Amino acid sequence: MFLRVHALWVCLWFVLGGVAPVHARSAVDVAQICDVAAEQAARSTGVPAAVLMAISRVETGRTIGGALAPWPWTVNEAGSGSFFDTADQALAHVTDAMATGAKNIDIGCFQVNLRWHGAEFASLDAMLDPVENALYAAHFLKQLYAEHGTWDGAVGAYHSRKPEAAQGYLRKVAGVLDAPLPTGADPDRMADNEPSPRDNRYPLLQGGGGGNGSLVFTDASGAQPLLR
Repeated sequence: MFLRVHALWVCLWFVLGGVAPVHARSAVDVAQICDVAAEQAARSTGVPAAVLMAISRVETGRTIGGALAPWPWTVNEAGSGSFFDTADQALAHVTDAMATGAKNIDIGCFQVNLRWHGAEFASLDAMLDPVENALYAAHFLKQLYAEHGTWDGAVGAYHSRKPEAAQGYLRKVAGVLDAPLPTGADPDRMADNEPSPRDNRYPLLQGGGGGNGSLVFTDASGAQPLLR
């Protein structure tokens, strides 16, 4: 595990221009961070990289260079989302919000919810870290896949257990899955069983749209099947 994470950060080091200071990084450079983390998480867990990349865009997408790209330093506090230039700025915002008693805070590439999932991380820094954020989201999706038996069911439940909300989220993710492959993504690095963003194998993932979602707590005891 250490070697895989170390290799990823070496990759990020080159993507971000070696030791260039944070303020010198271009928006395009920063926008690649979530995709690199998503591909690493996909290889570690077997969750399709294309699905992870699509979710990160629905959760944290912003237009960069004319294309929708995920932003790693994104924080959503009680429905109010903010993009920050650096991880330090995002962490400072979360720390200040927590000082006021706020807990309904979504953090990072995959908008992991602090209230329900924060205890699974060693620190706030770890929760915002793109590698750990993506890996946690991938493991969570894998659990949902085991429960629902399909990736469309897993993706919908990632956002909500309420069927209507889940279906709306599926349509948003579908709009990204049907888009061109992200700039810088290497289709040869995806496993053979992983669909590309244009290879839509999920029957309910049809449509378009955009917006923010949230990786929220799920109560298995009250879960309702999304697919009947």
